[in-house]
Amino acid sequence: MGSKSWKKAKTAIGGIFIDLGKLSFGSLILGSILRGGLDPLQTFVFGTTVAVSLFAAGIWFVSTEKE
Repeated sequence: MGSKSWKKAKTAIGGIFIDLGKLSFGSLILGSILRGGLDPLQTFVFGTTVAVSLFAAGIWFVSTEKE
């Protein structure tokens, strides 16, 4: 895989991780507030952990790509 292809792939992977962080935030955190089926505090903490981890991974992938 060429250097240019790898840079594009890292940017795409970073974008996917950021989008997954948004989805997990929306589904787990906001879902726990609205539905309240499970313990809202545990769901909120788990959702926050997952979302922050995915955001961090996505930002890391995007930031390591240098033009």
